[in-house]
Amino acid sequence: MPACRLLGEAGCPMRIANKGFIVPELIAPPVKHTLSAYGVWLFTDKNPTLKKIKKRVAPSVHGDRHWDSSYLLMDYFSEHRPRKNTRVLDVGCGWGPTSIFFALQGCKVTGMDVDTDVFPFLDAQADLNAVKVEKLICSMKQMKKKDLANYDVIVGGDICFWDELADEWFAMLKRAASAGVKKLVLADPGRQPFLDLIDKCDKKWPTEHLIWLALQPKKFEGSLMIVTLND
Repeated sequence: MPACRLLGEAGCPMRIANKGFIVPELIAPPVKHTLSAYGVWLFTDKNPTLKKIKKRVAPSVHGDRHWDSSYLLMDYFSEHRPRKNTRVLDVGCGWGPTSIFFALQGCKVTGMDVDTDVFPFLDAQADLNAVKVEKLICSMKQMKKKDLANYDVIVGGDICFWDELADEWFAMLKRAASAGVKKLVLADPGRQPFLDLIDKCDKKWPTEHLIWLALQPKKFEGSLMIVTLND
């Protein structure tokens, strides 16, 4: 059955994805107090490693948990798998669940964040999953065309929540398009700055707004923005 196509709030095509419910395979966790989502092992609040890190560092720019939009990205890219060695930039990577997911797919991943205190969490969870994620302490404003030329795909979850961030994203995406980046995929609950960014992008590049459902580690519905910057 084809998916319904509607007109989103921002004025661009919005698609409601029809998804079947798949029961994940039960696999024993590598350590206690972890959860699994789309093949990625993540610490829960009771995990002793997580507790030790929290005693040492305190992220200050919203990097204090796993955000649900990461699971939307994992689900989407489970259905639209990236090619091996795809160069992925995860903007606002936080504790790194999305970065780790891409690393497990064989991608070359860079987790970017303005807050250095998120990286101990990312490193510990990358070790838990036996993958490597490069780290970049940087803001979107600081990313130049020559920096963005190192990536094929840009992703981000819950990273367009302030009004000014829509303008920062759009400015960076113009540089990214000029640098040859092929695709952007952002996930969000559907806040107004995110919808404003969809509207901006739709006037310049092929842009989709999808209502998407993640089923792991829990049911979560939100929005995806897919922008084709270069074919």
